[in-house]
Amino acid sequence: MVRERPVKTAVVVFAREPLPGRVKTRLAAAIGEAAAASVYAALLERTVAVAAGTSFDLVVSYAEAPSSEWTADHTQRWEVQRGGDLGERMRDSFDRRFREGRDCVVVVGSDCPPLQQEHLTGAADALENVPVVIGPATDGGYWLVAQRRPGKDLFSGIPWSNPRTMAATRERLAALAVDWVELDEICDIDTETDLRAVLADPHLDPEFRERLLNALQE
Repeated sequence: MVRERPVKTAVVVFAREPLPGRVKTRLAAAIGEAAAASVYAALLERTVAVAAGTSFDLVVSYAEAPSSEWTADHTQRWEVQRGGDLGERMRDSFDRRFREGRDCVVVVGSDCPPLQQEHLTGAADALENVPVVIGPATDGGYWLVAQRRPGKDLFSGIPWSNPRTMAATRERLAALAVDWVELDEICDIDTETDLRAVLADPHLDPEFRERLLNALQE
């Protein structure tokens, strides 16, 4: 008998307010801080729109408290991350959602242009059969991690922002004897090379490509 998908599912978008000099520093080194901030703003707003298009609860989780000017124009429920490194902040985000009564939680980054609603719903579907779902990124990290209640201790001892982040996470899962499913390996944007590769993708939405190109003119 196939279980129905748990109805209490949340999507958490990890984000920053797109301020020049505060986001995408490696990209900014090549194209300038203002342009990098505009590129990131486009990525963030697209990610939030994709997540909002699902039937799941949506929370935008900021690394630092956003300005009142930003939140006035972006009215999704939001919170400020808690914890030291990325692993601690993700663990806290899962814990908050589970304490709120969510059955499944999908945490996703905000800089992944290929992201589609099907990735988020597919992660939730996969949680019917395994407790953990991960979306590996082409740079050795990952762009999505999803868990079913009560959650696993996935984040201890992982090197963050490192080409071995995904490999170390696989090792951690294996050591915990946790079953998991991996989604498609897709790219995020951290460098000018990443951005140029995305712009060259023939499957990229034309309107979104135009917005990225306009950001590069700043």
